[in-house]
Amino acid sequence: MHVPVGGAGWMAVRAAAAVACCLAAAASAAEPVAGAAPLVRVQRGDGTATAGRLLGIDAKEVRLAADSAGGAAVALPVEGVRGLAREDQAAEVFHRILVTLVDGGTLSGDEFTWDGKGPAELTRPEGRIELPVARVRSVAVLPGAAAAADWQAAIPEEVSSDLVVVGGEESHEFVECAITAVSPETVTVVLDEETIPVKRSKVIGMQWLRNDGAAAGRLAVEVAGGGLKGDRVEWSADGLVVDGEIRLPAVLLTAVDYASGRTVGLAALTAEKVSVEPWFGGLGRGVGLESFFAPRAVAARKTSGRQEQHQATTHAGLIMRPRTVATWRLPPDSRRLRATVAAAAGPQAADATVVVVAVDDRELFRRQIDAAASATGEGEAGGSNGIPLDVDLAGGRRLTVTVDFGGAGGIGGAVLFSDPVIER
Repeated sequence: MHVPVGGAGWMAVRAAAAVACCLAAAASAAEPVAGAAPLVRVQRGDGTATAGRLLGIDAKEVRLAADSAGGAAVALPVEGVRGLAREDQAAEVFHRILVTLVDGGTLSGDEFTWDGKGPAELTRPEGRIELPVARVRSVAVLPGAAAAADWQAAIPEEVSSDLVVVGGEESHEFVECAITAVSPETVTVVLDEETIPVKRSKVIGMQWLRNDGAAAGRLAVEVAGGGLKGDRVEWSADGLVVDGEIRLPAVLLTAVDYASGRTVGLAALTAEKVSVEPWFGGLGRGVGLESFFAPRAVAARKTSGRQEQHQATTHAGLIMRPRTVATWRLPPDSRRLRATVAAAAGPQAADATVVVVAVDDRELFRRQIDAAASATGEGEAGGSNGIPLDVDLAGGRRLTVTVDFGGAGGIGGAVLFSDPVIER
């Protein structure tokens, strides 16, 4: 399980950070200077970005020094920040221990311990990670840098206790018990009311009995070797603290996605009014095809790789066919609608379709969508992913999306709105 993080704009910030990092690596083989304030790029809600050395993060603001000497400090209110990404991070190396959290996030390290009373600890070369054991779902010993823990896919569906996995990846056994402590030498368990120390060398995994989604938060925090969610993020040169209880070395911070906790998927909202009129008019209602032409939610796009899962929060997409007019009542404090629009695959993909977006009857977006425009993105950042949609919703009460015929006698093709989100 993984935590994905941000929208299309946030992905652009992460891509820009990656490009900058690659350019820096090409120019110099030097790693980030230990103890130096990290270089970050902050994406703001108005679409602008600010770069500088990170001085601190708290519940109210992100503080930057705009120059390497530490002067010209800039304080950016958190409510106006969509996210920040570090640009000078070193390449991540393989760590044999993978900790999966109850929120779906992951942390990696070289050793996991828990004394049975205080916080669990995950050690890394950069320092120690401390977190409540209640936020740990599983601990896996990875067989190699490119390998996963196969036993996690074989966990029995009906489990009523903790599990200790003993053996090897090819042949392993699940032992139902209560895990009470973990040291570098042993895993202490209670089985049939007897306390038993199990040699750590025989243990390839541990799984705690936890409720799904427990402790999930609003903010997505990406760190070297993984990521997690929380409701509060604080950072200083002394360390990174999430929710006041998860403590990590400061150098591990990679990105914070504030927008992930402020977004509402459009596909998850019930439209206040939907009007569907396919090209054959009233015939559609007569033969029961009206539901086929109504707006339909589709599964969110998936990314590959453990690290990529933390770079963006994806929401279900939305397919609409001409002619459809759908109106949604906007959630309070809605700021922007963001999505990527493209022709959906199918026999009519080449037929032109017009997409119009209005807020309180004010038209703010109109674009012709067809296979060619979707492939080129009309020279914009969308590229092969389609055409970016970014609409200001401030002060609006209702959002109306119209998918209409494009003319020239075509019946119009279906349109896919990828990751359509309302930011608040």
